[in-house]
Amino acid sequence: MQYFFYMSTIIFIGFQLLYMIIPLFFSKVKTLNSDLPEKSISVLVPAYNEELTIKNCIDAMEGLHYSNYEVIIINDGSKDQTLQKLNELLDLEISDRQADGKLKYAAIKGFYHSKKYNYIFVIDKFNGGKADSLNAGIDCADADIVITLDADSMLEVNSLKYVNQYFHDEQVIALGGTVKIVQGAEKKNGVIVEKFTGKGIIKSQVISYIHGFYVRKLTQSAFNSIVVISGAFGAFYKNILVDVNGFRSTVGEDIDITLKIHEYMKANNLDKKLVYAPEAVCYTECPENLINFYKQRIRWQKAFVDCILIYWSRLSQKFSVGVSLFFAIDGFVLGTLTAFTTIFYLIQALFLGTNLMSAVMLLLVTLFINALQIGIALYLCKKFGSNYSFKDYIKMFVFSQVELLTYRNLLLYMNIVGTFKYFDNDEGWGFVERKGVSSIS
Repeated sequence: MQYFFYMSTIIFIGFQLLYMIIPLFFSKVKTLNSDLPEKSISVLVPAYNEELTIKNCIDAMEGLHYSNYEVIIINDGSKDQTLQKLNELLDLEISDRQADGKLKYAAIKGFYHSKKYNYIFVIDKFNGGKADSLNAGIDCADADIVITLDADSMLEVNSLKYVNQYFHDEQVIALGGTVKIVQGAEKKNGVIVEKFTGKGIIKSQVISYIHGFYVRKLTQSAFNSIVVISGAFGAFYKNILVDVNGFRSTVGEDIDITLKIHEYMKANNLDKKLVYAPEAVCYTECPENLINFYKQRIRWQKAFVDCILIYWSRLSQKFSVGVSLFFAIDGFVLGTLTAFTTIFYLIQALFLGTNLMSAVMLLLVTLFINALQIGIALYLCKKFGSNYSFKDYIKMFVFSQVELLTYRNLLLYMNIVGTFKYFDNDEGWGFVERKGVSSIS
């Protein structure tokens, strides 16, 4: 146990150095080129019981600086008034568009077109889960590029322009954008102003998202080794999604589809890339209490364990070295296994008095690395266009050091619980209550 602890500590420090050096010295901001021809884009929005949030999503779509796109909202057998709300907001009529019939999903009850917004369509289908809904949307999409978006996600006005610009690189076949927390963001005179405010649980997630995207995803993107393109904002060529048989019905369809595409690239010897596009931004509502935060993170951990069990045996042969290392070592060994060993080690140090000095040294090293990485993450946050005040950046840095010893320890517990709860075999939507009151429109 002690040998594993020391080895994992060395590996941990190695990965953390990568997460500091690569984004700090090798990341560049793309200047928006509005003169590029617009590729056709279909934005897919799976919706299950989203009557409170769907208006925010629709309102955000209305102001996008792009013309060659459509929005397909997929009502997955909602039990609330989602479909009625959509009809109220969109004034729906029956459309004669037909599905391609290339993917499998629960039967479609109706395909509708908005009389109010010419670019918005609605699929009403029997319940099949999020992956099933996305497959229905892909099969009905009329564009070359498909964007998957959560129903509570709101795209920033230039997000599609940046997606289009990245896809003009012939090597790019999929990308993930930046997901930001909508709580604390508001639009003033056409500009989104971000503030570091709200409950501690919200602030913790703001820090987590900033670090996760601007540090971790920038680094993984540099090695063409992105482990997960977030379901809240991902973009793919439609033909690639069809070739890999679409999304698998699982608790973590976004991790799974990312790994399927990596596997597809390796099997077909494709010199292609999955990239992170930091300039393409969407906003999402995060959980505002511990109960919903717990539900969300348990679901994420269950999704990760699911993919570990499915892909582990073929990592070395069917995936690139980079994907294998970031998924298996950084993700599984450092993210899941060390959650168990860290708890065990801390219990030994606190209650038995053994390895106390080692535990203190590890804590100091972790605090130091955390301070450096958060500092870099906040610098990159500013670099890529966020407009928090200088005072807010100071608050975020100070809070992140406290958060390391509070909310971050909750994540250790949730990783452990989520690993065990995976075997409950619950693969539903993992519904997290949303208030639907946060909007930047």
